[in-house]
Amino acid sequence: MFREIRGIEEETILCAMDRLPSFYFKGGWAEEICVEFYHLPASGVEALQMTMEAGKCRIGYREKIHLFRALGILRENAGKTEFSYGEKMYIPQMGVMIDASRNSVPNPAFIRSALDHMALMGLNCLILYMEDVYELEGEPRFGYMRGGYTQEQLRQLDDYAYQYGISIIASIQVLGHLEKVLRFPEYASLQDSSSCLLVGEEKTYGLIEKMLRTVGQCFRSRMVIVGMDETHGLGEGRYRQKNGPRRPLDIFLDHLQQVHALARENGLKIALYSDMLFAYSSPRHAYLDPQGEPDPLICARIPEDASLIYWDYYSRDPALLEGMMKKHRDMGNAVYAGPLLSVSSFCVNYPYTIQTAEPALRAVKKYQIPMAYGCMWHDDGGECCDWLGLLGMQYYAESAYSEDVISQEALEARFAACTGLCARWFMDAALLDAVPCSNPENRWPPNPSKYLLWQDPLEGLFDGDLGGLGLDEHYGKTAQLLEEDVEKAGEEGWFLQVPLLLARVLHLKAALGERLHLHYKDKDSEALQKDGEQFAELLDLAKRLRTAHRHQWMNTCSPFGWSRLDLRYGGLIARLETAGYRLGEYLEGRLSELPELEAARYRKDRSGQFLGRGIWKTYGEIATLSDG
Repeated sequence: MFREIRGIEEETILCAMDRLPSFYFKGGWAEEICVEFYHLPASGVEALQMTMEAGKCRIGYREKIHLFRALGILRENAGKTEFSYGEKMYIPQMGVMIDASRNSVPNPAFIRSALDHMALMGLNCLILYMEDVYELEGEPRFGYMRGGYTQEQLRQLDDYAYQYGISIIASIQVLGHLEKVLRFPEYASLQDSSSCLLVGEEKTYGLIEKMLRTVGQCFRSRMVIVGMDETHGLGEGRYRQKNGPRRPLDIFLDHLQQVHALARENGLKIALYSDMLFAYSSPRHAYLDPQGEPDPLICARIPEDASLIYWDYYSRDPALLEGMMKKHRDMGNAVYAGPLLSVSSFCVNYPYTIQTAEPALRAVKKYQIPMAYGCMWHDDGGECCDWLGLLGMQYYAESAYSEDVISQEALEARFAACTGLCARWFMDAALLDAVPCSNPENRWPPNPSKYLLWQDPLEGLFDGDLGGLGLDEHYGKTAQLLEEDVEKAGEEGWFLQVPLLLARVLHLKAALGERLHLHYKDKDSEALQKDGEQFAELLDLAKRLRTAHRHQWMNTCSPFGWSRLDLRYGGLIARLETAGYRLGEYLEGRLSELPELEAARYRKDRSGQFLGRGIWKTYGEIATLSDG
């Protein structure tokens, strides 16, 4: 701890400083420093001012979060006897979104650990995406068997974040993306389609009012994100049966007005995703339409105090990003939701994340958008550990406090100061998806770490994509890098165990299907025998990967949801066993052919010499084992 702390009267700030992560004071660097804090003018532009001289550090801060960011900067300058430093905050609200609804629900202890590091980074909002994973009184099957949070847990998390000056903002759904609720019979009368609520139904608004009242009581923030995104087919189900045909736009806007009124009754301001409103305005019915302009009649029906969220996780064209950002600003209150690309993967794809976020955040600052956040979506199972997103959180934080592009050197230095970890470890884990054959011009990044692991060893849906790409060599090199990282990181590298074991599995499995097919076609028994030996090694590695992944999951998430991954791992292990058995039967002459290897292989995720037609939700195409 510091030798002396002056200027802090609020006990909660001292408590928060006292519980900073253990790495922060490691080495005793702060023991001879006297820290004196003072307030900067609330109306000023400076976020923080720091001077260090003769063992005394004076820190001026405008908001509580700036105090903790200053402590991170002080840690970065440990050992210096003199320095001065100041910062402005160019994006007033900057944060990160954690997806707690796609199978994995981070436990409260994990959320608190993330908040500890966010504070030192200077991020001032955490968006918690909760479709149905929060307790609603009188609704026992809302979030049933999904591992959600109690109201008391949410209040405690909000108290914890508040001590740092971080707002937790609830992101819920009040129209679409509610299939996990609507599957139950007691909600049948609220169903338009399998995922959309029935607009105009009194019971629908009774449920929504309860949602809004609950989050309003659990969180200090008066903003609530109400979703309403991707509601394709709105009004085409039971709504049409009850009310006849009607324009989806009118249904959407009527519902928006009702939700807005309920939010106001509960003292809340709403933010909603803008994709459907822009698609309704576009002659091509497209969200990202450079030629499309917001329909004035639509704009007139959007509540003045509602914020429109421009979400875009893949576009890298500066002209498109600037155009969309300006349109949102011109329509009123605007928010940007950008990428922390963990969607449908085991890792965060940092090359694509930064290539996308960098021009977008430039546009955010150009058009003075007041709020932005990076999204860690976990579609299709939630295999990725959110701890792998820490480096991206740092990137968003630095972007908020700088007018310029963030250099890799500056990012790495700040990251080490705020986490005690090495940025290179996170970039090496990203190599699970950041393969050298990714199409640099493609909007969609590939996610081979997912489909190469889960695809069938004999009936590989993606075998036709892999010829000549050398992904087995890529994953071999990745495994070597991660082995070195794990050794250097020690206990702090717990989150690297799963990426390391996955890289080892993919080193064997990535090209095995391709080789099997070729060796079988050539009737090369000697080569097939070697392939068969690899199945035994793969089986052992797959079991070790499952064990490590389960250990990681149980330490960071609710146990609910792991059952789906057990089904995936169980299926993988069983199929590896069967593949070895079938190949052995063939090699020993008890089978004259293997129909699985007779079948032709076709391309699915490849264009020329590149991978990356889209993010594949593997189990949505191969087997229905996903509840994410």
